[in-house]
Amino acid sequence: MKLPKSVKIKDTTKLFMNKYKYKIVLVCPVANWFRGNDLAFVSSKFGELADPEQYPVWLKIKTPKDLEYCKTLHNVMFKLSDYELRIEHPLINVYTNVSVNLEKLASIDPDRVKYISVPNKANPELANNTVIVKKLDFDYKIFLGKTKQNHTNFVEWCKNNKKIKLTPTAKRSLSRNSSWGGSYFYVKGDQTLTMVRMFVGGSIAKIESVIKA
Repeated sequence: MKLPKSVKIKDTTKLFMNKYKYKIVLVCPVANWFRGNDLAFVSSKFGELADPEQYPVWLKIKTPKDLEYCKTLHNVMFKLSDYELRIEHPLINVYTNVSVNLEKLASIDPDRVKYISVPNKANPELANNTVIVKKLDFDYKIFLGKTKQNHTNFVEWCKNNKKIKLTPTAKRSLSRNSSWGGSYFYVKGDQTLTMVRMFVGGSIAKIESVIKA
């Protein structure tokens, strides 16, 4: 894969959306236009920008160079396949399994690439519901969903259990009478996992197998 040397590279530790192994984050002044990946809509918005001196004050496109980048990005995306977008203005997150997609998007303007995420050479293949974790000797990563009761007995049970690593957020969530979920903790061994299911099985949203990096 040929990527600009100036671009920051991160390791992909788990499949994005449980599907994609590559991710590129682009800084785009009109990222919101790309929401939903409706490229025809994006094209129509460009048609409204005839004169840079007439650009609305709120518009983040300030120079002809900005506009040129956005148009080129649009044209490149129009020719890509096997990708999905998620917009966090002014960022465009592009997920894909096609390495050439990364090369094409990064080459438009490397200075507008926040970072690229690719699998580490030591762990090139990622499976569904697995995550690569560095410096942690555990077998499972447990994600909590919405809870409607506290699990203080479980939190107490975990205190002196070396086969469970509760994150501070998970500990707080499990100690409350209700929470929206989203936190996680780590478990070692199938027997311990069975016990965890007995304690908080109804509050578990997802379980991922851990690959030690």
